[in-house]
Amino acid sequence: MMGCMSSPDPAAELAAIFAVDVAAADPTGCATVLGATRRLRGFIDQVEAGVTRRMIELHEQQGAAPAADVHAQTGGVSSAEGKRKERRSKTLDEAPSFEDALGAGEIGAEHVDALANATAKLDDDVKNQLLDREADLLDDAMRLSPEEFGRSVRDLARVIERDNGIERATRQRKSTFLSRKTNTATELVEGRFAFHPELASKVFGPVDRHVSTLIKEGAAAGDPECVDRSVDRNRLAAEALGELVASGNQHLHPGTGDVTVIADATALVTGEISDDTVCETGDGNAVPPAAVSRMICNGQVTPILVDADRVPLAAGRTVRHANRAQRRALRAMYRTCGFGDCDVAFDRCEMHHIVPWEHGGSTDLDNLIPLCSRHHHVVHEGGWTLELTDDRTLTVRQPDGQVFTVSEPDVPPQRRRRRTVDEQEPAPERVRERQPAA
Repeated sequence: MMGCMSSPDPAAELAAIFAVDVAAADPTGCATVLGATRRLRGFIDQVEAGVTRRMIELHEQQGAAPAADVHAQTGGVSSAEGKRKERRSKTLDEAPSFEDALGAGEIGAEHVDALANATAKLDDDVKNQLLDREADLLDDAMRLSPEEFGRSVRDLARVIERDNGIERATRQRKSTFLSRKTNTATELVEGRFAFHPELASKVFGPVDRHVSTLIKEGAAAGDPECVDRSVDRNRLAAEALGELVASGNQHLHPGTGDVTVIADATALVTGEISDDTVCETGDGNAVPPAAVSRMICNGQVTPILVDADRVPLAAGRTVRHANRAQRRALRAMYRTCGFGDCDVAFDRCEMHHIVPWEHGGSTDLDNLIPLCSRHHHVVHEGGWTLELTDDRTLTVRQPDGQVFTVSEPDVPPQRRRRRTVDEQEPAPERVRERQPAA
């Protein structure tokens, strides 16, 4: 059922698509096609949700085939995708304004799926309280990427849970497990796991860092997969985990384990949680203040001082490569790759010089940004340019000078939205700009 948002005209959107010769299209033409495709896809997704809703009714009332099975058999999708479509339809029943926005092309199906995933295992009372804020949730969905929106919903649910006295950390620990079995066909030992955030940070932080070490060592030895960065990181992660467990993290990485936690002083001192509280691991998983206090008691603390916008005020320097203190400072600002909406985790990124080292650039925080391997190649080999302002607003320009995206650090808990070109503010006086590599 449609509300105040108008549905796109499918015929008009198709006409806009067919009017462009994609094979010869310029960037504007490609953007036109993608925009029309997005609106048309939203319309189709809304129709599909309505059909799914009817199939659910037929299954419940007349014993017809489950909606997910019908999708798998007639829609050419996997069983998992069929279940996802069924779950999406049920979520739209619970949040009808999202269906209107989906049909109007204001949000995508991924936003609805993010809401479904974030609410799937909530207690009924918590879920109802969260959906009471449907208008605010929709506003967030319309301005955030699906990943950011899902994180925002989970953060809100955590606040509601704590307000209701639910000990999420206790439930996470009770749900933590690690199991394995041998596949008789392949003779591979296969496993399943679910780790609470504190344990996951302890396990996967060292694994990700050791994978980077293995890639560097392989590149130095001339391994072609490591040189061109086509190596399977998941395979290396398994090797890294085995080496860390067999040899001991202390042997491979002398010194204490490095676990990054971003927390505000108020939460640590009082243990109280509010809408503005920051208390999470470096990769964005929430942990209770008590767990942070325990880690502080059991380890050495390297504080990073930040201002009101959480921009580090003090951190170390090095000659060419970012040192550990600088990586920690950047991790306090970025959960993921700094390039637009890229969701590659920080620990899988490389520290990139905005002004290249070979062109006189310094290894200072205001000249460093985390980039994943793919976007690092785009910048160095594709002739793209980056501009970074004092407040760490990043402007990415294509080789022809056109602005591709403008983004800000993924700073918790303020989930800053990506800004369109029309919304850009006047450029500050000082902007560091990277020139295309020669």
